[in-house]
Formats: sequence, C-alpha cells, structure tokens
Amino acid sequence: MRTCNRILTGLLITASSLLLMAGEDRLGDTLPNGAVQRLGTCRMLYSAGIGDLCYLPDGRGAFAVGGTVEIWDLAAGEKQSSSKVCDAGLVSIIPRRGGQILLLADKAGQVSEWDLKAERQIRVWPTGQAQLRRAVYSPDETRVLTTNAQPPTLKEWDLATGKELVSATGSVHRFTEGIYGPAGKTAFAHGAAGSGPVIVHVDLTTGKQLRTWLKDYYTHSRSIALSPDRTRLLVGSRHKATEWRAEDCKLLQTFTGHHGAAVTSVAYCKNPDQLLTGSRDGSIRRWDRLNKKVLQRWFAHNGHVTRIAVSPDGEWVLSYGARTVAECSAATGKPRIDWERHAGSVRTVAYLPDGQHVVSGSVDGTLRVWDTVSGTTTRVITGAKLGAHAVAVSPDGHRVAAGCKDGVIREFDLNKGTLLRELKGHRGYVLTVAYTHDNERLLSGAGDGVIRIWGARGAKPDAVLEGHRGGVLAATLSADDKVVLSGGRDGTVRLWNTAEGALLATLRGHRGWVRGVAFAGDAEHAVSAGEGGRILSWDLTSQELTTAVDTDNPWYALTCSADGSTAFTAGADRTLSAWDLVKGTLIAARPGHERPIHGIALAPDGRRLVTASEDMTLLVWDTAAK
Repeated sequence: MRTCNRILTGLLITASSLLLMAGEDRLGDTLPNGAVQRLGTCRMLYSAGIGDLCYLPDGRGAFAVGGTVEIWDLAAGEKQSSSKVCDAGLVSIIPRRGGQILLLADKAGQVSEWDLKAERQIRVWPTGQAQLRRAVYSPDETRVLTTNAQPPTLKEWDLATGKELVSATGSVHRFTEGIYGPAGKTAFAHGAAGSGPVIVHVDLTTGKQLRTWLKDYYTHSRSIALSPDRTRLLVGSRHKATEWRAEDCKLLQTFTGHHGAAVTSVAYCKNPDQLLTGSRDGSIRRWDRLNKKVLQRWFAHNGHVTRIAVSPDGEWVLSYGARTVAECSAATGKPRIDWERHAGSVRTVAYLPDGQHVVSGSVDGTLRVWDTVSGTTTRVITGAKLGAHAVAVSPDGHRVAAGCKDGVIREFDLNKGTLLRELKGHRGYVLTVAYTHDNERLLSGAGDGVIRIWGARGAKPDAVLEGHRGGVLAATLSADDKVVLSGGRDGTVRLWNTAEGALLATLRGHRGWVRGVAFAGDAEHAVSAGEGGRILSWDLTSQELTTAVDTDNPWYALTCSADGSTAFTAGADRTLSAWDLVKGTLIAARPGHERPIHGIALAPDGRRLVTASEDMTLLVWDTAAK
C-alpha cells in the first residue's frame, strides 16, 4: 500500500469543545480517556447485571451490584454511595423495617447484615448452600429463610445466633425463591419441575412438605409474592399468573392472555386489590385483581423483567430487566426520569454532513439524532420496526435510511422524522445501507446474502447483486460510485461493478465473518475486518493482500481515514483501536464502553469518531488524543 501522511496529527481544540468539563459528560460522569462526550448515559445501566434491588423505607433505592451495595436517590437519579460488601456476587437484598440494616445473600453461600450508616457488616454466617438464591426476614425479623437452587433446599436460621433451625428439601428440580407464609410458620417456594408442580408449601416446624401444586413447566426468579395483608399468594409462571388463598392454597384468580407466554416477576401494589406482573417482552402490567382487568401497561425494559418492587408510598415501581434499572409511575407507567438514551443495544451510527450531529439506530426500534458537542438528543424518530441494525445519511443531509430486523429498509425525512418510503424485498435482517455520493441511489445488504441498489424514488431495486454465500454484513461504495465493496458471512470480501451489478473479484483471507469493509483513500485500496480477528489491507488493482494484522479479538465495526493510512476498529473487547495500515501496527487502544461495540462512524473532517455499543450509549472520541 502507498505511503500516506496520517491525518492524526496535531490537536485542534474548538470553541465548542471548551464547553465541556475536562473528563466529564454533560451529567458530570467521568469519561474514558480520549473521549470528549457521551451520548446517552450509563446511569442505572449494568452491563454485568445486578443481583437484586429494593426500596428503602425513605424511598431511596438499594441495588446489589456484584459484591457491592449501591444506594440511589431515585428522584434525582444520582448514586449516593457504593460500598464493597463481599468478593462474591450478591444475589439478594432486603431491608429491615427501620431501613438502616440490609439482609444480604451472596454466591458464596453466605448471609450477612449490613449497617448502611456505619458501612460495615454486623453479622455474617455461612449457610452451606452452594447455590444460594435468596434470604428473607421472618415477619417478626427474628429469623431468616434462605433458598438454595440445587439441591432445592430451604433453611431457616436464628438471626441473633446464626444457628440453623430447620432444613427442608423440595421435590422439584430446583428452587428460585422462597418466602415466608402468613404467620411465619410455613414457607412457600417456587422453581422448575419439568411438567410437574412448581410450587411447594413447607412446614418450618418439621421441615416437611405440606403440598405441591401448579403444573406449568416452571416459574421465574422473583415471581412469587404475598399480599400486603398476607392472605394471598401471587405466582408468575410459564403461561400465566395465578393468585391463591394462602391458608388452603385454593385458586382465586388466573391472569392470562399476555406477556409473551411468560410472567417473569410479580408484586402487589399498596392497594391490595391491585397487582403487578412483569413479562419476558419487557412490559409491566398493573391489574385490578378482582376484575382481572389491565389498568395500565408500560414497557420499562427491552427484555425479561426479572425484578419488581413497589415504593413505600405506593407511587413508584422499581424494576430490572435487560441490564437496566427503571423507575416508573405506578399510576401512568411514565418514567420518573426520562433518561435521554436508547432503551436497547445501539447497533449503528452515521454522521450528518455538518460533522456535528450523528444519527444512531437501536434494537429499541428508534433512531436518535444527537448533537455530539452538547450530548443532547435533537430528534427521536420512531418506526424502525423490530430494531434498526444499519443507518445511512444522504449526502444532502435530508434523509436517513434504516436497515431493519424485519428485512425492510425505511427511509425517513431527517428534519421532520416522517416516513418517506419502505423498500421491501430482502429476507432477513438488513445489516448494511449506504447512499451513493451523487445522492441518487441507496445500497442495502441483508442476511439473505443479496445486495440491492435502489433508485431515489420507487419501491423496486435498480440492481440485484448476488454471490455471497451467506448474509451480507458490510458494504460501501467508492467515491465515484462505480464500485461496491462488500463483506459477508462466507468470509469473503467481494468487489462489484455498480452499473452492471457484475462481480469483479472475490478476496479471501479472513477466518470468519467479515463485519467491516472500507475503501482506503481511493478505489484501488481497501481494508477489511472480521470476527476471526484479522484486519486485512488489499491492493484492489492486483487483488492482492498487502498487510495482515492478526488479533484475538472479534471485530464488529471498521472505518478508515480519508487518506487511507489509518483504520479504526471496534468489537467484542469494548475498545476503540487505531491501526497504522502502512506498518500494520497498533497506534492506540481506547477502552470505554461496558459492552461490545457494533457501530463506528468517522466525522467528515476526521477529528472526531463515534462508537455505538450494546451498553445503550455512544461515545464521541478525539482521534488525535494520545
């Protein structure tokens, strides 16, 4: 490859960049080294998940995150404290009535009480339960009930001494949670049992099973609750939610026809005749239990809702699902704080011609236009059905095309957010889109292995390029729009004639899916990257490989500097990497995201770069930062 002067020389500090506090995003949270802004926020996002959550009596939230307890002012959306409690991950967190003490259980099988004010353990004991899932106080808070997954075991302990009082083994395959019965003398546990009963009622005096019932395949974590008056039991299961009289386990109500075939969490409202069910589809429903009527439904998450808690005043619902904690009004379902961010993984990003704004696409079905200087959203475009996996902005800046999961390309007016047209014909996710530089045509590639070229108007493609044996994962156009460069699941990079749709060359050298392709400075040179970890430079004239970089990291996104000297890659390692394409060496690696990166876009002037991540945020980087 020819020698070129790098564009990564010097650092121009613009007036707009001086508006930012050094090292902080617009909310005051720390930015990673080399980043100048965050689009969205990481607050209440947990890439590794959380073990549990609860309300404190004063309305604050307590989250079990790894071996740490976080306390949040939920009204302000601010974390007040973070205390390391143990090395093992916490799986359960319950406050005592006064709110000063937390009962904790961890993956090492230990139970402890944590003093929030003193920030120390006041007692801790091992349970001998290697798969500990839950610890709860008895109604009088003198005893503790612990639940083990396998073998499915309930144990009761004297709180003051840590002495084991009783151990009971259930007849199901595994337990997910146990709770005390009405008077604290019995316990209910739920779990998985194949096609057998999933609810077990245990006598804590003798440790014997009193009964088992509810044949519904399995139940989910945190999908069992006792009513505020302790007379009724609410259970979520594979096909429905059911309510039972706690005294004799008589069926009272059945709630069906919802939740994508699974109720993954349940809770009672402060009003004992209303209850909440969380679903695998990310929704929460508030029910009138007497009439079995849904009073309110909202989508708080982009996946299984596995935790629900109701605030002490009954006004708010705290929930967890798809690595996100949310708090919404129990009455309306509206979020208490409307975080300015995507509600799901961000898969793609593209710059607008002005070089200051970008548009991002997410699995949440929306596109967002961002000001990369202020970090604010200037427009939200809805309608990218089933999620946007690719976006492109027209050269005139008036239109944005979204490649969607349902195989449709949807083109929107970028200023108004209105749908202009839908282009159908692909089968499978549309994974790459690009406008021609003359603003006249639109290119798309999809999981069906086909590339289509669409005219500026109409709903039929002008050309169909077939040849990839597997999905087309990336495609781009040369500056003169005469050549298409593509990469696919078949591990090949292919070169096509745009006018005739003819295959010009097939380039081999990757060891897996090719997820990124780019022309390197001109139409005679290219670079590609893939899941096999290889970054390859090509002389397209001779169809020869000129530089190969081998890494252990699967690459999901690639872009190249205007002069072709520097490639930027990102992928599974959550890091933005810059490479010298002439020498085949790493220039810089900048970690910062909490989940893999799927999208990357370079500003027209080459001074800024934006990455889009599964962590639901985007980061704006200074390409000249050292």
